[in-house]
Amino acid sequence: MTDSPLSTPDPDTPKITRLSGIPVFPGIAFGFCQHFSANDLEIPQFAIDKAKVRGEIQRLRAAITTVDKQLTALMTSEDEDLPTEAIAFIDVQRAILRDQTLIEKTIEIIREKLVNAEWALSLQLEKTRREFESIEDEYIRERISDVTQVFARVQRVLTGRRSTNSLLEAEGVDTTIILIADQLDPADMLLLRNRDDLDIAGIVLEEGSITSHTTILARSLEIPTLVGVKHAKELLINDQPLLLNTDEKVLELNPTPEQKRQARSRMRTLAADKRRLKKIKNFDAVTLDGHAIRLYANIALPEDVKDVHRVGADGVGLFRTEFLFMNRDDLPSEEEQVNAYSRVIRSMKGQPVIIRTADLGGDKTISPEALAKCSGDVLYEQNPSLGLRALRFSFAHPQLFLTQIRAILRAAVCGSGNVKILLPMITSPEDIEAVRQIITQAKAQLTEENIKFADNVLLGGMIEVPAAFMMIRELIPVLDFFSLGTNDLVQYTLAVDRNNATVSNYYDERHPSVLRMIAQAIKRVHLAGKSISVCGEMAGRKELVPFFIGLGCTSLSMASTQIPSIKQRILKTDRAKAENFVASVLRKRSIKAVHHSFNILEDSFQNPKHLE
Repeated sequence: MTDSPLSTPDPDTPKITRLSGIPVFPGIAFGFCQHFSANDLEIPQFAIDKAKVRGEIQRLRAAITTVDKQLTALMTSEDEDLPTEAIAFIDVQRAILRDQTLIEKTIEIIREKLVNAEWALSLQLEKTRREFESIEDEYIRERISDVTQVFARVQRVLTGRRSTNSLLEAEGVDTTIILIADQLDPADMLLLRNRDDLDIAGIVLEEGSITSHTTILARSLEIPTLVGVKHAKELLINDQPLLLNTDEKVLELNPTPEQKRQARSRMRTLAADKRRLKKIKNFDAVTLDGHAIRLYANIALPEDVKDVHRVGADGVGLFRTEFLFMNRDDLPSEEEQVNAYSRVIRSMKGQPVIIRTADLGGDKTISPEALAKCSGDVLYEQNPSLGLRALRFSFAHPQLFLTQIRAILRAAVCGSGNVKILLPMITSPEDIEAVRQIITQAKAQLTEENIKFADNVLLGGMIEVPAAFMMIRELIPVLDFFSLGTNDLVQYTLAVDRNNATVSNYYDERHPSVLRMIAQAIKRVHLAGKSISVCGEMAGRKELVPFFIGLGCTSLSMASTQIPSIKQRILKTDRAKAENFVASVLRKRSIKAVHHSFNILEDSFQNPKHLE
């Protein structure tokens, strides 16, 4: 860990007291600045004789093997609390490492340019980076970071420099630290996590977005994290006191004694709450006045089920199947999908499992190679969020969609009637009619092939675009249940890209228009006698729990890590009082007034008395 060099400050330059960024995981943390960089390599460049080409290629392959072993060791850790996201992301890096195309192209550079392996990797990386930069899709562009991180690890081995692991082991720090870095890859995160002598209270990254692998992992590790903090390494020095407040989206430089005292007090409270939350795993989520709320978990991969059981969730409220299709050069076969869905269903032992058809497109894309196998065409969209995504993508690739429907119907046989299909980004009854035709086709094929399938799988739709909300009266008769996809609903209602730091302050889950839309949707569905759940980030916000309870919600679906705190808030909530709060907040005419009401409500929960 090294200090970042600082130039002599200009006396006429206003003193910077805080930096802003994009919050990844909520919380507050006080600690001392500690820089970390895994990208401090100076790559040597030198010519080699033709006679040494073979030896240089062997050296490259040996370094790749070494890095592969390092990553494999991280994946096979005996740590029971190892997030499944970490395993998935490291697996992505291993896949890149084993990509024969990248390896062979690097070998070609060694042969043609007669340069050392380290420099050949740099040349290949630069070429790959240029190719990625020409891609319009943001998600694909961000995947160059995975390639960069893998190449850096190989180069570190080749140069004989200390590994990231040894860098982290170089010296212990006896104070609570706020880690400052340009970026961290998933492997770095796990290595840091395994350092018992490092008390990491918060993470600040110059790069990254809420969709990057590092930030997703930070969220799963429950570490307060701020990303997109420009010039952090330049402006901060080691051992400088820092106050990280992700709730306010800021990093305070040299906080006052009073700020330190308040932060430490809040950290102690949060730590105590975390310990207490483990004790309520087997408690039913019931309000003070006896109304039960079902808490479901969102998952991305079958491996996530262990987290669902760990927190005592009531079932899987959202299985994001698109992750089965991502980070690979081919498409998952029907049998592979049947196996994945069946693993989840069997593990839940009769509890509800809601499987969403692949929400591909937008920020969740499949590789060009896999896409080519779908249609033969690789499409680069100028505005992917408004393009061919979710159900539109499925309709554009009917064979892919039919295969997934067949797989779900087959897997549902072992689900005791508790498996449901959820459709993303619906807009009209015509969407549902088209899907039911595909389901009918799938059933006919399976019947003809004498393959067992579930004939009673319910069909639901996600309300996540304004069009679906406006058409909800027409959608109610043709769907069995509903789910509110709050992430996209907020984004499309407010016309704000939630991944864009320049407009992130406009992304407001408590905007009056959003709250009123949610309230109306829930009311209309309930009046029709059908069920509606809330999923997405809003479902996991404890400050919003009374709002949803006051609307009459009986189920919420969220990340597994959020369930304990949400359950605790439910146990402290009175539904009758929550109904009064909802009636009041829906009458507010300004964003400021709504926020003020929520702040008052939150203050009422902040007392020293907690559930034991």
